[in-house]
Amino acid sequence: MNQQIVSNSIREFSQYNRVLEGNKRYVEKKMAIDDQYFKKLSTGQSPKYLLIGCSDSRAPPNELTETDPGEIFIHRNIANLVIPTDLNLNCVIQYAVEHLNIHSIIVMGHTCCGGIKAAMAQDSVGGLLDLWLNQIKIVYEKHQDLIESLENENDKLDCLSQLNVRAQVMNIWKNPIIQKSWQKGNPIMVHGWLFRVETGYIEELLIDSQTPEEMNQVFALKFKLDSERILSKQTTPLGSPKNNARKKFQSMQKQIIQHIKKQKENAGGILKTNDLQQIRESVQNCKEL
Repeated sequence: MNQQIVSNSIREFSQYNRVLEGNKRYVEKKMAIDDQYFKKLSTGQSPKYLLIGCSDSRAPPNELTETDPGEIFIHRNIANLVIPTDLNLNCVIQYAVEHLNIHSIIVMGHTCCGGIKAAMAQDSVGGLLDLWLNQIKIVYEKHQDLIESLENENDKLDCLSQLNVRAQVMNIWKNPIIQKSWQKGNPIMVHGWLFRVETGYIEELLIDSQTPEEMNQVFALKFKLDSERILSKQTTPLGSPKNNARKKFQSMQKQIIQHIKKQKENAGGILKTNDLQQIRESVQNCKEL
């Protein structure tokens, strides 16, 4: 028995060393292409996306999207959940939005997810995990009739995986950090992805509600922005330049929302890169007022 333990330990240690050796080969490959690669990387990051994914070892975001370090800001947890009271996740979102100035947030779920499978069963997986998986059970309960109408068990799991991604996307739209960003003129887009482990491909899910303006008004928040605080302290005539600038800003904001909806309809629900660039140009016009 002791000999077996020793043999297992040696084998595990060899696997551990293999990971470190892999890092050396990775560095050599990068340096062969660009000997300044890591020096450039050390100067800072400017990712355009925040990806919230599952901790599953089969779903590594950078490898799946062929992106390099510094291109995607990443947060991962079990079953890619966006829980409103999760301080860790909220700090990540705030930093990404307010300091990294990311353009888009992606929630990426995947098929064959152990968290999804556990949430559909009644067997306890233990303490904190049960509490965590309750968030998925809420989605399961809401759509149980649809899910259970499917005959194949794998189809049921895939269905809940997609519905879970949709629910987490909506949780992001409800997030005060995201709503405030929109009201300040920084329209961050939120996307839902499903990575199919069995094929390797990522599917972009069409989410019913794509902007904060389209979600249930129960969750909509109104913020008193710094520019509004300054204006409220000053008694400004209705026809003054400052008041006109404010009206112009609000009008521009409405145009941005209309532009997004129009582009969505024309592109079948998917916004393209050039569409987002036009939106950002409109936002820049707002800021220059």
